[in-house]
Amino acid sequence: MHWLDPILRPLARLAVQQGWLFPVVELRLRHAYVKAAQTADDGVATDSKISIMTGLQRRDIARLRNETTSAQGRRQPLAEIIALWWDDPSYDPDGIPIQGESASFTTLARGVRQDVHPRTFLDVLVQNGAVSQVGEMVALKTRSYQPLAGSDDQLAYLADNVGDHLAAAVSNVVGATKHYDMGVHYQGLSAAAIKQLNDHYKSRMAQTLAELDTMARTLPTSQDGPHRFRAGGYFFDDLEIKAAPHDP
Repeated sequence: MHWLDPILRPLARLAVQQGWLFPVVELRLRHAYVKAAQTADDGVATDSKISIMTGLQRRDIARLRNETTSAQGRRQPLAEIIALWWDDPSYDPDGIPIQGESASFTTLARGVRQDVHPRTFLDVLVQNGAVSQVGEMVALKTRSYQPLAGSDDQLAYLADNVGDHLAAAVSNVVGATKHYDMGVHYQGLSAAAIKQLNDHYKSRMAQTLAELDTMARTLPTSQDGPHRFRAGGYFFDDLEIKAAPHDP
């Protein structure tokens, strides 16, 4: 089971950094085990069968099945504000007034959420560099929202993004599906080489994601359906990691 270590170590690092004690993480893992066993048996598995499939005690399974879990996929209002600002021709990315009854940041923010003051959204967007402010005018500096480091929004994005990536990879192993999941990896490179590769990757990936975003925004009106998708990428540089002997 040592192949689990590369998956669990980053999770453990996050948990320790965030102060999530082991019993809390263990409880979430127990919930995940029960859910996986139910899914594998089309949701009809008894407590006894789940116990056999997972190794959990039946009394724990009964309790876990009765516990409610928080809903996943919460809204990201800041991301919605940026997306609407970029897409709606009424709102000029090069500059809109903060206040006003039409085409202002206030009307934009209130169109996304009514229960949060628009100034609260604006302060966060200015703080992380997504929006610039000059006097009573604000301009959009990016096409996508990048949450502040360590914020709840960033943790939510990590959970959704890494969760989907891992789900795709696992499906390829246990379900014989063909989700796209490829990578290239080398060792023994200099810092200058890493920077060159990283800059090239970011440039090409940004272009590809922007093209996918433009395409996807036009499709629901003509090709509505139950599917969702997530596409992305990562570039990982680590001085400490040792490549496996068989790696190129």
